[in-house]
Amino acid sequence: MYLKIIRNDLVKNKLVSLTTMMFVAVAAMLVSLTAILVVNLTGAIDTLMTKAETPHFMQMHSGEIDTGRLISFAEENGRVEEFQVLEFLNVEGAEIVLNETSLVDNVQDNGFSVQSEKFDFLLDLDGNVIEANDGGLYVPISYMKDDTAEVGDAVEVSGQEFTVAGFLRDSQMNSTLSSSKRFLVSENDFAEIKNNGSMEYLIEFRLDDLSELGEFESDYVSAGIEANGPTITYPLFRTINAISDGMMIAVIFLISILVVAISFLCIRFTLLAKIEGDYREIGVMKALGLRISDIKKIYLAKYTAVAAAGCILGLAFAFIFKGMLLENIRLHMEES
Repeated sequence: MYLKIIRNDLVKNKLVSLTTMMFVAVAAMLVSLTAILVVNLTGAIDTLMTKAETPHFMQMHSGEIDTGRLISFAEENGRVEEFQVLEFLNVEGAEIVLNETSLVDNVQDNGFSVQSEKFDFLLDLDGNVIEANDGGLYVPISYMKDDTAEVGDAVEVSGQEFTVAGFLRDSQMNSTLSSSKRFLVSENDFAEIKNNGSMEYLIEFRLDDLSELGEFESDYVSAGIEANGPTITYPLFRTINAISDGMMIAVIFLISILVVAISFLCIRFTLLAKIEGDYREIGVMKALGLRISDIKKIYLAKYTAVAAAGCILGLAFAFIFKGMLLENIRLHMEES
């Protein structure tokens, strides 16, 4: 009986039923996309940072550096698992020309480095640790995304000629919100351009237990060693990597909440209007002996069916559109 009543009512009120179902479908699609994007973004960040072995604690430092004192601190601190100091050569944008395009107006702090030996690896687009050859230059992925450079392009850095050998993912500076970008060159090429910029140092630590990060940071500050620059920790690296796509997800989520609210209001007002128009039929059903609970079930069954159809349709659309929204995550951080 319920199925016959629902079918007849849907046929009789096609436009109202279709409109309600579409609101529910859009709400379900947006909520589903939010969940899909959150799961994939979280997994992609974990994959990138695990493969790159992102440092748990990094201190950027400009100026003189006492490597011996840092080594002593790392050896004496029982929380340290691995330690290294990486050189980061800052070069003025005017000295960098990518495919005849100067970076003089670029707001990023562009720097050059060699591949790390212990951790904090720079990865290619397949997720592999890059081994740069002489004459080859690996460019941050952001310059591929904005079409500034392509593989095979000629690059000039302070008069030194390079060829774009590929693009790199950087678990520290991947995000568009990061103010610095690392280019990767071979050790021989790095030695050639070393005197054409200002040197910064990335003092990096990985700990035995990440939960002791706060205590280690206190130890580092108390030791009074090199700290002429910003300090960045593992949780902050995760936040920086997540925030660009996270903002998009947050916007989708807020829109989905609004559409869900509109959908509920749509169903509520439609149901009230339907009951108001069917008061004679309701009276007949009461006269026939139907209980109020049975009459409620008849009306609720229809909108439950409409909502269920809308949810299924919305979920299907979410899987259709997810590829387009996941494209940026896959480009910057690989598959989840």
